[in-house]
Amino acid sequence: METSVQWADLPGDLLQVVYLNVGSFLHRVRFAVVCRSWRPVAIAARHAAPPTLPWLIFPSLHGDDCKTMRAYCPEDGRVLRIPMKSEVLVGKRLVGAYDGGWVAALGKDKQLDDVNVFSGVELLIHAKNMRNVYSGSKVVFSKSPVSSDCILATIPLRSSIAVCKIGCLADRWTTSRCIGQILKDIVFYNGRLYGLTASMGLIKFNIGVNKYGRPLVAVDVELRIQIDNEPFIWSTTIVELRAKLAMVLGKLPLYNNSREPFFKVFVLADESMTKYACKWEEVMSLGDCALFLGKMSRAVDVPAVGLGSVERNHIYADDMTYLTRLDGHGNRVYPMLDESSDNVAQRVKLAGSYVAARDQTGMWVLPLGIWVLPPYF
Repeated sequence: METSVQWADLPGDLLQVVYLNVGSFLHRVRFAVVCRSWRPVAIAARHAAPPTLPWLIFPSLHGDDCKTMRAYCPEDGRVLRIPMKSEVLVGKRLVGAYDGGWVAALGKDKQLDDVNVFSGVELLIHAKNMRNVYSGSKVVFSKSPVSSDCILATIPLRSSIAVCKIGCLADRWTTSRCIGQILKDIVFYNGRLYGLTASMGLIKFNIGVNKYGRPLVAVDVELRIQIDNEPFIWSTTIVELRAKLAMVLGKLPLYNNSREPFFKVFVLADESMTKYACKWEEVMSLGDCALFLGKMSRAVDVPAVGLGSVERNHIYADDMTYLTRLDGHGNRVYPMLDESSDNVAQRVKLAGSYVAARDQTGMWVLPLGIWVLPPYF
């Protein structure tokens, strides 16, 4: 008599082989919620699975009656609806993010909240009031916000830096001025806070704490960096790229059909920070990385075959406009937007124009932690 084999009875080693061949993070989530016996396999094998790509999460004010948020999944080229897990996010702008779905959200009342968009978990920030410090810049995390020593940093004024500590009872931010400099961007790298200036210099900040546990910030060292033949710049971003500090310069094309480069990427030639003169070296190829560029930029390793619609050695911008590829010889290939549904940049552009208004762009968030995602994804 034949007996039917149930999905729950499949051996773990076979399920692991199947799981590791599922390229899309979204499909790996669906794998994990098929049944109870599949879930432990997904959790145990998640570190050996293909890299997870960030999702472009949009503010709640573009959801349906503020009940959902939306996210663009670049692997599948789809816009997903995420049920609102916390009312704290309703009507607020996303100003920061950390791996695992953590976001910093700011409302019109200038109150900052730290929430996980997938689980709805909210973390207590005593220094919530950003009325006196916020000027439109992003908020960066030193480490996971669930850590007791996580530091938040932001640029309150163009020539200042401000920090606070999650869990610290101090109810205000500590601010320090960077005299003579204009800060364009900040990032935590190897546990230290760095700032990129308008002159493309680099500042390393020293963060300490006083006897009450309140963080203090001050300029440690300023590295003046030279760059040759810099283009006309409309944006500058600092990001970690292949274990190095990298700077991305954005150039505004004069015409829609311009073949001028939209982005240039440079890495810091010397990270010793003992010299006061150094150079940014231009990157001729991103190699096996894809760079997701925006308020919270990040580089992710991509297999040679790609991850769905995402290819290595490409830059994906969160303003849904252009896609740039470096060919390894300093030459840039510019796939221009067209009407083909197979064009990655076009799909992103359509998703963005549908989900977000011009002044409410999305933010790249890495959706780690498959156990917090609902089964109806």
